[in-house]
Amino acid sequence: MRIINVVIVSGLLLAGCGSHQTAQEKKEPEPPKSYFPVQEYIKGEIKLIDSLPVGIMRKFSSGNKKDTGFIDRNAFHQLASEFASDQLSKSALEKQYTESAFKDETTGYFTMNYLPTTDSAPLRRVDVTVKQGTTADKVNSIYVEKEYALNDTSVIEKLYWKANTSFTITREKTFKNQNPVIEQLLVIWDPAAY
Repeated sequence: MRIINVVIVSGLLLAGCGSHQTAQEKKEPEPPKSYFPVQEYIKGEIKLIDSLPVGIMRKFSSGNKKDTGFIDRNAFHQLASEFASDQLSKSALEKQYTESAFKDETTGYFTMNYLPTTDSAPLRRVDVTVKQGTTADKVNSIYVEKEYALNDTSVIEKLYWKANTSFTITREKTFKNQNPVIEQLLVIWDPAAY
């Protein structure tokens, strides 16, 4: 009888130890990601720009070629669509990018960086700078960089959205072993920045 009690107690102790290890091996659930909603922010700015009674200026340069003029709302929407693509949706960023954030003590801006976790991610980086306010934080700028091939040409595209002011699209196109051609498009809706 005593041997049976020892076996039962030993079995219970072993079972208890085994369940303790299982509890330690269980991982805590990952906290939900709270990435900045880049696409939604840009769409909100576009909606705000549509309500403003201002002209929208377009400046284009490529090598020695320069062109400046005002554009209508449809042309503005077409150009701004680069910033409102689904690649910049919150869910797309959460799936393929890691977020890091830091505060620049000199400027007082917070910067959120989004870098790809795989080589197949369509964007090379996304940076959002925010100025901390007393009642609300205010977005200063959004920077997006992507690289892709277009036929025999490699393209590096840099998109920069300056909140409440303008956006810039810079494309560096390199065909085979030739020197790159740089095109820059600047769209301004803040009359003070014309």
